[in-house]
Amino acid sequence: MTKRHSSSAMGLIILSLALALGYMYYLNIEKNTLDMRLDLHRQIVQGSAPSPYQYRVLVPFLAEGLFRVERLFFPDYRAFALSYIVLNVGALFLWLWAGFRLLRVWYCTEYALIGTLFVAAVTPLTFYDHYFQPWSFWEAFFYLLALFLMVKGYWGWLAGVVLLASLNRETAVLILPAFALTVLAGERLLNLRGWQWTCTGWLVLYSLLWGGVLLLLRWLRPGMPHVETLAQIWQFNIQPAHLFRAGVHWGLFLGGFWLLAFLAYRRAPLFLQRVAWVLGIHLPLILVWGYWQEVRMLLPHIFVFVGLGLAAFPEALNPSPNL
Repeated sequence: MTKRHSSSAMGLIILSLALALGYMYYLNIEKNTLDMRLDLHRQIVQGSAPSPYQYRVLVPFLAEGLFRVERLFFPDYRAFALSYIVLNVGALFLWLWAGFRLLRVWYCTEYALIGTLFVAAVTPLTFYDHYFQPWSFWEAFFYLLALFLMVKGYWGWLAGVVLLASLNRETAVLILPAFALTVLAGERLLNLRGWQWTCTGWLVLYSLLWGGVLLLLRWLRPGMPHVETLAQIWQFNIQPAHLFRAGVHWGLFLGGFWLLAFLAYRRAPLFLQRVAWVLGIHLPLILVWGYWQEVRMLLPHIFVFVGLGLAAFPEALNPSPNL
């Protein structure tokens, strides 16, 4: 099979996974909460949604555009549901494809596909405990795309990804430490002689883009009360039943790859070693502002830790990385 045919075959497999996952997500989340979803969607589009949903505008506005076209052919409810199905399947496909391509940089095709299939298999664990979080799969895709562009050295394209990711969700800020840890630092993180000062300007630009979008959205859209207070989130998280559920979800989400990632860390590609530490930056944000049982928040990181775990198989490593 030629390289072009192999790539098409992989794309077909990943599209099949995205369609299956998108269908499962619709059945588990969207189908039974259509009225609530439509109400919150309209609030975001009109600028009256609670914070922080008020400022996560990219996906709702894309869905609104699709909705206005599709309602010419379908009843409103069906058109609304279809608009988000299209966006969800698109995000799932792009995320899984970006994850496969990122793994393929260092690992042979078979093991990169194994890693992708594992991620797809555990993704349904994120289909719980919410009714409207359409930006989550796009958040994971933008983060992985940013990592892939870092590997390839496409700094200009990365600026565009930071901009879109910031319109999608404020956690686009995680791209900044990922860039600093993997691109700017030398072989030793705290060795200033290895610091790539010529790339510092790019980091400043990315920071300005993220901060500028954050401030602009808050200037253009009226401030609204938060959907939950920190005290409410904390009280929910510390209930024994919710702590148990969080432990089960976190354990199952990466399963044996948690252990494999730890054991094979030093044998894994340096890029993956470095970017794994971004979870340490993200974790305090999850602990303070997130519901711990929602492993959906870990979606941006799962391919990184699967990549670390694959290093436990010496035959998986590609002798000539596709950099």
